[in-house]
Amino acid sequence: MDSKFDIKSSTIEKGLEVAKNFVDKLVMPSIEETGLLVKDQLTMWRFKNQIKMLNKAQEYCIKHSINPKKISLKVLSPLLDYSSLEEDDEMQDKWSILLTNLIDSEQNIENHVFPYILSQLSKEEFFPLEEIYKNCIIRRESLTPELEKFKIEKNGKQEKIRENIEILNLEIKEKKSEVGNHWSNGVWELEKKVSDLEREIWSLEGEEHKIRHSIIKPEIVPEELFRDFEISNLIRLGLVKEIKEFYAESQTLEVPIDRSEEYVYSTTYANVDLDIDVNSTTEYILTELGELFFKSCKEKK
Repeated sequence: MDSKFDIKSSTIEKGLEVAKNFVDKLVMPSIEETGLLVKDQLTMWRFKNQIKMLNKAQEYCIKHSINPKKISLKVLSPLLDYSSLEEDDEMQDKWSILLTNLIDSEQNIENHVFPYILSQLSKEEFFPLEEIYKNCIIRRESLTPELEKFKIEKNGKQEKIRENIEILNLEIKEKKSEVGNHWSNGVWELEKKVSDLEREIWSLEGEEHKIRHSIIKPEIVPEELFRDFEISNLIRLGLVKEIKEFYAESQTLEVPIDRSEEYVYSTTYANVDLDIDVNSTTEYILTELGELFFKSCKEKK
């Protein structure tokens, strides 16, 4: 009985030694240097990460004069837990910024899913998509003043056009009274001018709509920036959305026509099978959730 127990004990000890040596390769510093058990070593490492992240968040609060507010434990607890596992310094900064924005009393950001999303992203996924978000903000910030300027100019132009239309309508009325409401070349020319001016008004409305669309449209995510599994992950997290557009291509076929000698005007048509190819294009866009997430991970100006 004792010999059997000894054999089993030595086997367990060897297994623990192998496991300890393997963990030493994964955890720095080594277990011998700290004198801690594996669980204690990991706990201490995670605790140090939390302290580092919290200190950095406090620095951001002081830098931007942020008055911290209380947030729900449903948000804070997973944020502290997930951030403690972050090893990359750049990504640790993002955890600090996220916490800073969540506790900023001037902002209305409190989304319990953001800590989970950040924990699920690699830096190879996060930073390229963050650049896409920045491009989206730059586009909107540059076009918004352009829209406001265009609206002011448009209102002035449209007012002037409407004044000209009123003048032309009076001339048309006078012309018609002269010819007894009959059509004349002069009336037709004036009505054409009115029609052209009305089209100018609609053209200006269309131009404003075009600028507005350029502002609100989602940002395109270039597929070549990410590997397939990264795109799948971004879609899974709701940061990116796949858009498919379908279009049909057809060929013009010549259908033989037979004319009989007896009935010159009679025509017969051959039954022809028409093949239509349906193709599609795929593109990816940054979602509204994605925009809000990266806004939450962006340092306050």
